[in-house]
Amino acid sequence: MTDNTDESGSEIHNTHIVVWDVPSAIECGENFGIKAGVKCCGECRPDDWLVEICDHAGDKLASATLSDEPLQNTTALYGAEVELTAPESQGLHAWIARVAATDSKIPHSGCITGFSVRAVPASECVVMVKAIDQASQAPVKGARVVVHPYRTFTDECGLARLAVPKGEYRLFVSGKNYFPFCSDNDVRTDITIEAKLVVDRELTDADIWA
Repeated sequence: MTDNTDESGSEIHNTHIVVWDVPSAIECGENFGIKAGVKCCGECRPDDWLVEICDHAGDKLASATLSDEPLQNTTALYGAEVELTAPESQGLHAWIARVAATDSKIPHSGCITGFSVRAVPASECVVMVKAIDQASQAPVKGARVVVHPYRTFTDECGLARLAVPKGEYRLFVSGKNYFPFCSDNDVRTDITIEAKLVVDRELTDADIWA
């Protein structure tokens, strides 16, 4: 559906943009990629629409053309992969993704969304995390691993790898139906941490009245 018109009274289709797969942290000056998707309210197919990535000052950093076909398992969401370079200065940087308005047979409004890029110092150590079920000793797949500002998930073997600068970190590991695991660590060299996760089971009457 449309909800606005141009000066001639022609209907304008609204568009919306989303961004995903932005790394939680990226080393200063390193190359990385993100994904963006654009959808028209009328489910129109884009005609060489460009997604532009700009910094906080509005200067264009990179651009990419939207796909000719919708992304798999979506309804008229057309995507693009954009290659970028992290800022040279450390910190959280506010960037935007945008698509300009088009004046084609069916005019389309422009759209914009913001996202953040956190630039961090070069890594010096590797933190390996092994998540296991404390009772069964089985590896826990898909557990969320956070060593702020670094984030990842465990693989099928319950393993996760994070490259970080030297420093003091608090590690959190959480999985579905498990109590979170927390550990404070002074990381000065490569280390491996075993996160034993305890099942968060519902209380029984025996637990309540014990």
